Amino acid sequence: MSATALVAAALSVSTVLAGCVPGLAADPRFATNSGARPQGVAPSKPPPSGPPPIAAPKNDLSWHDCTSKMFSDAGVRSAPDVALDCANYDADLDPVNGGAGTVSIGVVRAKSSRTPKDAGPLVFTTGSDLPSSTQLPVWLTRAGTDVLQTHPVVAVDRRGIGLSNPIDCRDRSDRQVMRDQAQFQPGDDPVANLSDVSNNATSSCTDAIAPGDNAYDDAHAASDIERLRSVWDVPAVALVGIGNGAQVALAYASSRPSKVARLILDSPVALGTNAEAVAEQKVKGQQAALDAFAAQCTAVNCALGPDPKGAVSALLADARAGKAPANASLAEVANAITVALGFPSGDRVGATTSLASTLAAARSGDAGQLTNLINRADAALDSDGQFVNGCSDAINRPTPDRVRELVVAWGKLYPQFGTVAALNLVKCVHWPTSSPPAPPKDLKIDVVLLGVQNDPIVGSEGVAATAATIINANAASKRVMWQGIGHGASVYSPCAVPPLLGYLDSGKLPGTDTYCPA
Repeated sequence: MSATALVAAALSVSTVLAGCVPGLAADPRFATNSGARPQGVAPSKPPPSGPPPIAAPKNDLSWHDCTSKMFSDAGVRSAPDVALDCANYDADLDPVNGGAGTVSIGVVRAKSSRTPKDAGPLVFTTGSDLPSSTQLPVWLTRAGTDVLQTHPVVAVDRRGIGLSNPIDCRDRSDRQVMRDQAQFQPGDDPVANLSDVSNNATSSCTDAIAPGDNAYDDAHAASDIERLRSVWDVPAVALVGIGNGAQVALAYASSRPSKVARLILDSPVALGTNAEAVAEQKVKGQQAALDAFAAQCTAVNCALGPDPKGAVSALLADARAGKAPANASLAEVANAITVALGFPSGDRVGATTSLASTLAAARSGDAGQLTNLINRADAALDSDGQFVNGCSDAINRPTPDRVRELVVAWGKLYPQFGTVAALNLVKCVHWPTSSPPAPPKDLKIDVVLLGVQNDPIVGSEGVAATAATIINANAASKRVMWQGIGHGASVYSPCAVPPLLGYLDSGKLPGTDTYCPA
């Protein structure tokens, strides 16, 4: 071999070795001419690239098994090989404003035999839409168990809801009048009647939670997640928020951008959206969900006959006229239908035929199934804690006179659900005003956005608005859109889960947007 070839070979070997062991070249203990710094002192390391890792807790909560209870309370069968553990921790009542006192926060952890022992958790929240501890078991009976192969999931209930020391503050009769939207009260001004009852409820509830009457909004829910991160002693948390939970997760990322390892926003409403716009987005989603349900109903020859939407409209008209079975109010029937569409039980065909049978039976005078559905809706969406949290989040609320205008306008624009949507705005008119969380200015990670084409709980417009917010915060996003009926693409569409899993694993966005069929 020539001298030139020997030199080249030596250089090649040197380069390969240097590439294999960069630590040796960088460590001053192995340097031969490192007079610039003392021997044995490691050089400063550049900041790691990519998102923070999802770290396992250094300290943990005192968990106890609650598998059977949580699946039973959620109304679903236990998922095979899934264990649920419950715990509580104390969070400061009002760290945002420096108030004293604490509040108990309830959490549920899901694991399976395949969940790695050293894996960091995914924090799951549905905010005030319904208890996170109720929706987590539902997710686990669908595609959510796939997440457990790589991470445990910890559901955090908003303060005053679910396992977080539920609030009981409204008089029983006031609560029912609010559920009926004062339909059966004397007089011809339901806005005034509902306003009076809502004022009583507001006074009762603010007294019950004093001195925390300003401590139940999105910002304080985000502070409860921060308290959990602090207890765990991890540098950052991975968050998946659905509906209002997406607002909570984004509020957390906005105020603590360096403490977020992953951010998944499913069915969001954009931060700072005023109460009237939030209500109109929802009613548009209700109308879209009803149209999609009617089309599916026709396709499977359901019990509502050849015109399912007409049959639903007739039932709602009867309720509006005080002729519904079991004297159900218009609002109760509308909310029962909304909950059945938003949180379906079983597969698509089963959920469609079940709701159709319930409504057909009610039209025939058999109110039993409809009454059960009404009770389910009240339990799912109208606890006192949800009243407190929902009103705390409602910003720029319309006046009673504006609501009267909307009752007329939305009643024409959205014939099945518009009147109920407008009157719902009265419930929070008297609640103390709070400031919404600021939108993020500089997110440190990219974001996965999910949405549902026919979402009767929040509508579908929040996905595009939230994508714009993310762009303004110097981050990127990819969308996963499910073209079905429900609230939470990640919960009800198996197609939506693989992009989520890939992002959890790597922190990198999917290469393209994903569209999942109904």
